[in-house]
Amino acid sequence: MLTLNKEDQIATGVQRAVYLHPHDSTKLVKVLKPAQDMPARRNFNGVMDRLFPSTRLRQVRKEYREYLRVMLQHPEPDFHAPFSHMFGFATTNIGLGCITERVSEPDGSLGATVGSLAKTGALTDDDIALLNDCISRIFRYNLRASDMNANNFVLGHRDDGSGPGPRECVLVDGFGDIHAIPVRSMAGWSNRMGLDDSCARLGRNTKLHWNGKTRQFSR
Repeated sequence: MLTLNKEDQIATGVQRAVYLHPHDSTKLVKVLKPAQDMPARRNFNGVMDRLFPSTRLRQVRKEYREYLRVMLQHPEPDFHAPFSHMFGFATTNIGLGCITERVSEPDGSLGATVGSLAKTGALTDDDIALLNDCISRIFRYNLRASDMNANNFVLGHRDDGSGPGPRECVLVDGFGDIHAIPVRSMAGWSNRMGLDDSCARLGRNTKLHWNGKTRQFSR
């Protein structure tokens, strides 16, 4: 069993909290929050969580299903995933944990999100180029990503055990068709329309211009 410490929590969302892995500096642990610790929401998802608690697991299932779909379609050794890799589940002292890849800076600190850099005006042209590279692979592999907000894109290096890889932008959360009506899973064209809408919204939130024809961001 993995023992997670409160001081090692690095992020928290509506459904899950994210912790540093206690033994592996290249990985993180996402833990589903207890129902009583979730914020009260009045939207559709919040109502469903209260009335049908089992739906809380839906997001996790959708995320893993999408990860498996894309990985099984691309077994080639040089496949460069635009999302963080997932390594299964582990029992922790605070609940079931999902082991996932960590994106870090060379000094070992956590990589910065596109959202945090955009908010402080620190997003560089190189960062935007890395974001565009990630977006191009999301479209190329027709990834179903339902929550492409700026804080789900992290800039930094991944380590597969052989040392840090090149600097890149990685989608660390928000993939999988979690909508009540899974329109994005119905056809490639419907998913691409959804991705275009998500990128346009991402551009507005980061003060970047989204070109729907070239599918690239610019200042």
